[in-house]
Amino acid sequence: MKKLRRKNNVMRSNDSRVKTKRKRKKGYIALIGFMFVLIAVSLCGLLFAVYIMVSAPDFEVNKLYKSSSSTLYDKNGGIIAELGAEMRENVTYDELPDVLVDAIVATEDSKYFQHSGVDLLRFIKAVAGQFMGRSDAGGGSTLTMQIVKNTYNGTVSSGIAGIIRKFTDIYMAVFKLEKTYTKQEIIEFYVNQPYLGPGIYGVGQAAQTYFKKNIGELNLAEAALIAGLFQAPGAYNPFAYPEKAEARRNQVLALMVRHGYITQEEANIAKAVTVEQMLANTSSGTIYKYQDFIDTVVADVYEKTGQNPYMTSMTIYTTMDPDRQDAVNNLYAGKTYTWKNNYVQCGVAVTDVADGSVVAIGARRNRTGVSQYNYATDIKRHPGSTAKPIFDYGPAIEYAGWGTGTMVIDDKYTYSNGASLQNVDYAYKGIMIAKTALANSRNIPALQAFQATTNEQKVEFVTSLGITPELYNGTILESAAIGAFTGTNPLEMSAAYGTFSRGGYYIKPYTFTKIIYNETNETYTYTPAKNKVISEETAYMINMMLKYAVTSGIINPGSMSGTDLASKTGTTSVDGTQRVKLGLPSNTIGDAWQMAYSPDYAVAVWYGYDNQLNKEHYLTSTEGWSERGKIVRALTPYIFKKNSRWKQPKGVVAVDIEYGTNPVQLASDYTPDNLRSTEYFKKGTEPTEVSTRFTALKNPTNLTYSNVGNQITLSWTPIALPDALNETYLQEYFDKAYAGWSTKYYEDRLSYNEKNIGILQYEIFIKNNDGTLTSLGMTSGNSYQVTLTNATSATYIVKSRYSIFAANASSGTEISVRITSLIDVPDTINDNEDNNNEEDTPGIGAP
Repeated sequence: MKKLRRKNNVMRSNDSRVKTKRKRKKGYIALIGFMFVLIAVSLCGLLFAVYIMVSAPDFEVNKLYKSSSSTLYDKNGGIIAELGAEMRENVTYDELPDVLVDAIVATEDSKYFQHSGVDLLRFIKAVAGQFMGRSDAGGGSTLTMQIVKNTYNGTVSSGIAGIIRKFTDIYMAVFKLEKTYTKQEIIEFYVNQPYLGPGIYGVGQAAQTYFKKNIGELNLAEAALIAGLFQAPGAYNPFAYPEKAEARRNQVLALMVRHGYITQEEANIAKAVTVEQMLANTSSGTIYKYQDFIDTVVADVYEKTGQNPYMTSMTIYTTMDPDRQDAVNNLYAGKTYTWKNNYVQCGVAVTDVADGSVVAIGARRNRTGVSQYNYATDIKRHPGSTAKPIFDYGPAIEYAGWGTGTMVIDDKYTYSNGASLQNVDYAYKGIMIAKTALANSRNIPALQAFQATTNEQKVEFVTSLGITPELYNGTILESAAIGAFTGTNPLEMSAAYGTFSRGGYYIKPYTFTKIIYNETNETYTYTPAKNKVISEETAYMINMMLKYAVTSGIINPGSMSGTDLASKTGTTSVDGTQRVKLGLPSNTIGDAWQMAYSPDYAVAVWYGYDNQLNKEHYLTSTEGWSERGKIVRALTPYIFKKNSRWKQPKGVVAVDIEYGTNPVQLASDYTPDNLRSTEYFKKGTEPTEVSTRFTALKNPTNLTYSNVGNQITLSWTPIALPDALNETYLQEYFDKAYAGWSTKYYEDRLSYNEKNIGILQYEIFIKNNDGTLTSLGMTSGNSYQVTLTNATSATYIVKSRYSIFAANASSGTEISVRITSLIDVPDTINDNEDNNNEEDTPGIGAP
């Protein structure tokens, strides 16, 4: 046993040595691998550092001082404005108050005076935070790095390009700027360069514009407000957003307390002053003649490029049409229209149908500065009935096979959830066609059109026209049928209606076509996408429906010689509880809209007050309906071109329909004029069946005669009662075609027939030698007595006809009578029934 244990111990000892050797070998391999990785990483780091140094832009000192502007051109090549350079007012470090330097350093770079261009701890912390997905991690840039970024390297912040840019910032900050200039000189660059509000550059100009003070006179609250603008001057603009500016100022004060520059008591004293109390001016920047369009371009450029033309020197080629912008300017200046007061606001957008570009903007009334709230692009208001072509009739035509002549019923109706729906006049107009319902802006037929398509179809249609409705579990609520959804603005609506005008192609509105960056000569070209989103047939039919609204006199946008004009209006309601609380009249409305467009331009107008209604400033339906029309009519002569017409697509057919038929039927030869109309349908969906309501009546058959001397008795077989008068047929028809309104409209039809059609009768004529006919009388029976005098033969004709409506009388059944001798008969022998000579009167409806 002892030998066996020794042997086992020896074996274990040998195994242990082997395992130890293996572990050592693996350790050597791991160490070698780690060294290779370390060398590789170091080499990559070295190569990356070399790349950064080689690829870094040239350190051009003059760029730190350069003050260049942006030039904007209109579509004809004329200069609109020079933005930027004239607003700059450089100051030296010695002129800066300590309180402003402290505020900037505490907010932007608390260790500025301790580091040499980069705060490594802060930078690593920011990088780690970004990797962890923290939105408040920041970028870790020092003041010096920010100057480099804004002057030389641009603002790319994501991906590989963002990493390269960040390390280039560090390299140039440490080895170029900090090696060349003192901390005080770098502060000068920092405070004189930035854009600090609408048309404002540098802290010197900011002090003058906001407070009417020289830079050295700033107090703590004022210095904190200016320091807060460095992060986001647009978002914290104290003129436009005083609440946000005040919150940012207070944040700066808190940072100054944290870093020991001021006490909490000093911060509280500064916070007690509101931004409105601090501001000495109510306006900022140079206001140009075309400032409304300039503001819109600046916002568009920033959205597409991330660059602000007030901060980055550019040459911008805009889409502004000076003639049409002048028309809008004259409107706002009161030259072509008289405004009710100084408080009512208006937003106007004009887009070119041909290319979708924005040619004119009416941003606001009573402008006091640049980059103010834009009522053409910034509002989110319910568009009222101007939404109906987009949410209701457009989808119904596109997907449900509707035509302009599809029948709808304007009568008592509810939403799917049972909630009631009313027209603006609280009345019902009964049976009508889609064209008339849209032109007259009836709410109930609009909901019927809305319900004719699926939710998916409506979502696709609406969003393809650039409108974004609020969805509830992916569904557009039925209230959107009359414009009650998240909201929109004039520019979006102009583009949507422009889609109809250009045959179904949507182009997102844009304000410029090309930008040249003056510092680098790089070019940014914007090419708009033109997407076919609806059929040209649908677009054309909407155009014709809204053209009818103009030609029928329902809407009056003015006129232009030889040009098709289409228009749609809309109003919105206000909350009833709020209205009563404020003591406002029952006809108070929220917004007044009007769209007017031609084959060349699409104009959208919003008119109203800001959201905060009061007893002094509110909009009534009477005012809204009147003033929006006056505004559009003031623009029409100067916006639209002469002699422009929409061309009917090959896929659209025009047919004469008979009102009141459902499904819609063609008018017959004898349909009264007031019951027929030429309407449009997509080829293949047009009605082909002719209405029988007014077709020619059949002739009586088996016409014979008998006589006693010269007394003739004509007899015939009556025709079957026509469907138009057959109450059994009519009851079945209305039950099927008129759903819940069957009884009402069936009774209306009977009443119509009684007043305008009459009863079925037969009219007897004698044929004269010259072929003309002379009426002898009418009867409801199947026989009629006549007397021959001074002749032994005659020709008689019997026609089926209605007692009142005679246009569709039958052609007549003819018979020749011959007798052998004349017998005197008293003149009073004729006892025929129901002579009726009432005047024919056309009516409405059809079986």
